[in-house]
Parts: sequence; structure tokens; C-alpha cells
Amino acid sequence: MVMNGQYTENFRMDTFSLIVFVTLVLLVSTLIFLSLLFRNLIRKQIDDQMKEMIPVKAIRERIGIKIKLRK
Repeated sequence: MVMNGQYTENFRMDTFSLIVFVTLVLLVSTLIFLSLLFRNLIRKQIDDQMKEMIPVKAIRERIGIKIKLRK
């Protein structure tokens, strides 16, 4: 089987496209993971600060501050 230049060029482009796609998928999944981690850390910090101000858990849950990240 003889490989011409067109075939090897397409193969290189397909490999490059696959590498770019995998890199983008990893980047997006890492950003999602970091944003979830960041939200959880903020919620934990607010909950810890509320524990100091409002020691009764039932009252703290009734107040229930919800965090909405700005879009």
C-alpha cells in the first residue's frame, strides 16, 4: 500500500483535531469542577459564620441564605 501526501496530511489534521478536542473537554471539565468547588467553599464559609451568629440549627436553616452567582 502506497501512502500519498494527501492521506498523511489528513491523518495529521485528524490527530491534531482530536488533541484539540480532548484538550477543550479537559479544560471545560476542570472549569466546571473548580466552579463547583468554589461555590461549596463559599457556602461552607457562610454556614460557619452563621453558626457563630446563630447557634440554633433550626433557626439557621429557616433563614437559609441562598447564594446566586452573577451571570
